[in-house]
Amino acid sequence: MILTAMVFGNAPTVEAFLGFGKKKEKPLAQAEKYYSSHEYYKARCAVQQALKEDPQNPQAAKLMADILDKEIERQKEHLLPQAIEEMNADDKEIQIKTWLERSRALFHASQYDLALFAAEKVFLYDANDSAASELIDQIKGKALKEGKSDTLFIHKMYKNEIADRLEQYRTQAEDLAAQGQFGQAQFTAEKILMLEPEDPKALAILQKVLSHRDRTRSELL
Repeated sequence: MILTAMVFGNAPTVEAFLGFGKKKEKPLAQAEKYYSSHEYYKARCAVQQALKEDPQNPQAAKLMADILDKEIERQKEHLLPQAIEEMNADDKEIQIKTWLERSRALFHASQYDLALFAAEKVFLYDANDSAASELIDQIKGKALKEGKSDTLFIHKMYKNEIADRLEQYRTQAEDLAAQGQFGQAQFTAEKILMLEPEDPKALAILQKVLSHRDRTRSELL
């Protein structure tokens, strides 16, 4: 994972990611299903769409708060990620699906270098994953077509470089929230959560945005 703007301000990104265009089910109903099945990242994306359509929806705002609480709770309980060698086939499949979804969302948001990084993560769980290979080709082709091939770091982007970028985003988001620029703070926090869905600082910032908007709404009533 309040939130009247979509991830990166690009509504089609989240809609395509969640498949809203293919289903008649409303975003809030879909968010509740994801929440019930403990898929909190997808639930947060779905409830963001619901709040975009109706920013004053109290049910959606309450669900967003619950999702953020659960994500923070999960982060506290799982301080260390499970080692890949300890994962069974189902665990690896979940990770593959998650990173592919993340990469596609970043791709649709034109964040090509990060999309490539996310797609490459799939190979940690399956070195021969064809879906990841095809997605990487699509991303590279689109970046080349748009003249953005110089932004691709798939063979140069090491873990510390991503960590540095995420830390910059965290600092920016915290500073923006402290300055009361909640829309920009949300935008930056969501960029973090695309690559680190349970990042505690980003989740805390989204909670701050939620609290601020709840107070603002109460004052207007």
